[in-house]
Amino acid sequence: MAVHRLRETLSWRAVGDEIVVLDLQGAEYFSVSGAGVVLWESLREGATVAQLVSVVCDAFAVEPERATADVEAFLAELGGMGLLR
Repeated sequence: MAVHRLRETLSWRAVGDEIVVLDLQGAEYFSVSGAGVVLWESLREGATVAQLVSVVCDAFAVEPERATADVEAFLAELGGMGLLR
């Protein structure tokens, strides 16, 4: 099982109910909110898709199928932005 982790060249801070991120490599800011905040914390330490799905199910009381789709979409977005290692 693949373990997904955030790239080391990211700096972030929790601000209210979102996370504000600075990509130090690309000098770009963006924010993460909703389920992304919960996933971000897990990705900091490294997590498999199954672990991320479990985190989303526990935090938001959603069905595993819905959580899996959301996790895969979030990982695809972060991967597309080059934020995962």
